[in-house]
Amino acid sequence: MRNGINIRIFVLYFNPDRYKHLGHSLGLKEGQLCLVKAFADYRSSAPNNVIITHELLHTLGATDKYEPESGRPFFPDGFADPDRRPLYPQKRAEIMGGFIPESEEKGNMPEGLFQTEVGPLTAREIGWKTE
Repeated sequence: MRNGINIRIFVLYFNPDRYKHLGHSLGLKEGQLCLVKAFADYRSSAPNNVIITHELLHTLGATDKYEPESGRPFFPDGFADPDRRPLYPQKRAEIMGGFIPESEEKGNMPEGLFQTEVGPLTAREIGWKTE
């Protein structure tokens, strides 16, 4: 343990031929613990990394930036580029927003971390920014 951080991440892998959808993963700040449900398939490694990173950031204090019922990212904090004109489609996802918004109703899961970014509010929550 260094600097008071001792994060433990547990990844449960599931066969994608048997499971089409996985339940929610979670990351807890209290206890610095993550439980991630992921697909055991080499094609899923990049999207799995998005979920692992999202849950890891919860352990550092980041909050979700999406509506629990619909999964739609909150505006503006759940958008990677809230100043984009036109607003849709977005090119990337805010890592805690969960999806790349294509329209007000539709979005896609990032294919990998290269399609995500840490927005200003998330950066403050995890201590990357102090303003």
